[in-house]
Amino acid sequence: MIEPFKDPFDAVHAMVAVQTQYAASLPTAVAARTKKLPREWESSALAEGGPIVKSWSLRHTLHAHLREDQALILGCLGERYFHGYLRWFSRTESKDPEPMLAAICEALAKGPHSRSELHEAVPELKNLPWAGWGQDVMGLAFQQKLCVVGRGASQKFAQLEPVNCAATLGGLLRRYLQGFALGTVKDFTYWAGLKAPEARQAFEELEPEIHAFAIEGKTATYYCLNEASAPLQAALGVKLLAKFDPLIMAYRDKSLLIPEESVKRVFRKAGQVEAVVLSDGVAIGTWRLSRAGSHANISVEPFRPLKVNERKRLEREAARMAKKLGFLDSSVTGVTANAI
Repeated sequence: MIEPFKDPFDAVHAMVAVQTQYAASLPTAVAARTKKLPREWESSALAEGGPIVKSWSLRHTLHAHLREDQALILGCLGERYFHGYLRWFSRTESKDPEPMLAAICEALAKGPHSRSELHEAVPELKNLPWAGWGQDVMGLAFQQKLCVVGRGASQKFAQLEPVNCAATLGGLLRRYLQGFALGTVKDFTYWAGLKAPEARQAFEELEPEIHAFAIEGKTATYYCLNEASAPLQAALGVKLLAKFDPLIMAYRDKSLLIPEESVKRVFRKAGQVEAVVLSDGVAIGTWRLSRAGSHANISVEPFRPLKVNERKRLEREAARMAKKLGFLDSSVTGVTANAI
């Protein structure tokens, strides 16, 4: 499920789309799947015209993806999402949003704008509900006309040229199975934010390329690509996943990854999805990183007492993660007293 790629862009390709309303999710998810990371790779990747596009896509949420995957996702879902946005705007503002969208495009044609700069250029955006969550710009994102460039306080909205591709629901299902190895109809529906008839259409389109199989103890039918020789490969060793990690978000049924009694410790109130510690493909706890200058402290909340070898592997993985994220040293808390 998680391979140590040599290149960060291979890791992003493998994940298909990385949910990024938390800025740290992208570098953390990539660090979990790479051997080493070049310095400043993220800054160049998210620059205007860079290889990674950050925009609103799956489930109407901000994601980072390679350009071709963004085009595929929005080629399948963007029109429906856009018409939903138009209906929302018309109900909320009681007017046609098209002039506002045209004004945004005119402003961005002059170069990237921060949110405050864009709101100065298009004043009616200032009082739009939920603007801070993207309701001011996501309509254009759904049309592949806008993306987010830069990092942190330097983030801006930039113009994007739409890419035409042969986007089919079957093709979207193919990318899902390429990225996550296996899944049920409900898993794919959940990941893509589809309606049930659309999901059924995707499986019908891809029927010649997929293989159905059963997993012991599960009543649902699972699918993988015919070419997949080992659809149940686990992530061996200890891995530190990001908040809203693509692997966790790929499945409606979390029980293959998270013990049933611990699901609510990962999926918390207000839509929070915690960063997860995996041991041989199964979640054993959650973790958070706090920084003090160049030092990273990784605090772990185990779901159960950890074995001594799990604790040691966790400490090694935490040190690797901290180094790849640019810290000089690190420490781990919350696990020693629980080791058995």
